Amino acid sequence: MKLISTCVLSLLFGQVSIALADDFAELTAQCDSCHGPQGVSSESDMPSIGGQSADYIAGSMRDYQLWGRPCIKSTYRRGDTTRPKTDMCKIAGGLSDEDIEALSAHYSSLPFVAARQEFDPERAAAGAALHEKHCDSCHEQGGKVAGRGPIIAGQWTLYLKSALKFVPTGEHLVPPMMERTVANFSAEEIDALMNFYASQQD
Repeated sequence: MKLISTCVLSLLFGQVSIALADDFAELTAQCDSCHGPQGVSSESDMPSIGGQSADYIAGSMRDYQLWGRPCIKSTYRRGDTTRPKTDMCKIAGGLSDEDIEALSAHYSSLPFVAARQEFDPERAAAGAALHEKHCDSCHEQGGKVAGRGPIIAGQWTLYLKSALKFVPTGEHLVPPMMERTVANFSAEEIDALMNFYASQQD
């Protein structure tokens, strides 16, 4: 009888584990359908999330839950692309704390893959100097390190520019120092920074 009970419990727990694995696979499939397989985006308006720090990914999800970031409607890029448009606030709003923790651990364990995009070497050099002066304290080693801030070296610059434009308006919440810095950048300085980040392709 004890053996039977043990077998039944093992079977039940095995089914629970499989169900949890299936649920997690469904979650990552939803993320990958916009951010690309393994979180490596091939779309210039969609950020790569593989390789970002777990703290950054989790913090971003919670910001979206609180509408601390702009909730821009987007089409799905892979899988069933006929699905209705959605946004990150809606997606994050459906996640539990356990979901966020699991997704953050998963994507942070993957490598960050820099996007291949065009850049102007002269403007990139000017952007490197701006980054070192204003941005490197949080985005270390030219933006290549996932530390206090996300990896931005090699991130899609169309996405970065889109995110930055919402900083001065308060729609994209960032630390006060970054908000002041971004608000003071000229269009030419932002362009130089974008060229610098685009140049980081290794």
